[in-house]
Amino acid sequence: MLSRLCFSLLILCFVLLAPTSLVSAQVASGQYKFVMDDRLTKYLEFEAVASERGAAQGYMVFNDEAKIISQDVDGTHDLPREESVAFFMKAEFETMTVEKNRAVINGIVRDSSYQSYIGKFVQLVVEDNDGIEVPDKFVWSFCTPEPGGWIPEDAEVKGDRGAFMSWWATDAERKDDVGIPSPSLIPGELKSCRVQPLRSYEFATILKGDGAITIRQ
Repeated sequence: MLSRLCFSLLILCFVLLAPTSLVSAQVASGQYKFVMDDRLTKYLEFEAVASERGAAQGYMVFNDEAKIISQDVDGTHDLPREESVAFFMKAEFETMTVEKNRAVINGIVRDSSYQSYIGKFVQLVVEDNDGIEVPDKFVWSFCTPEPGGWIPEDAEVKGDRGAFMSWWATDAERKDDVGIPSPSLIPGELKSCRVQPLRSYEFATILKGDGAITIRQ
């Protein structure tokens, strides 16, 4: 009896002493099958788990029945095809910012039915609603990594290193605020699509959809 009591107390202590990050991890996930203006079926599936300072792990899969004729007219290295091919892409998430019922998640496309999309940045913005009176909302976009170039510096300050400085802006009154990183001034250093204030995003217009999006904090 005594050994059982000691074991129970040990488990209780482990739970109480567990790191807060394990208990209060931010998670965004969802599956959605939908139709837009083109009347073709599309499918979105994603999951992201946040860690410290906005970093995240997870994935995004997007399928679209809309077909595009592949032509390598601008050096994208897509192989020309006689038949159009439905769009597919899979991305790995790297960062996530959550604010109330909205989340913006950034990642990199790792696989796609079109070679030119591989390596591009992808940004997914989602809104978790009740799904009945107010449907869940989302929008996605792709960004091309910036090429490298000249690093800005102050000609009047010898050895100016201002472009290399970085910081995090946080709310001192909120311990759970992961903060916002300063923008990079060095060309080619952008690691994802730029994150805008979450309330400024406009969501995709969905004619018909079935699925659910969940954000847990």
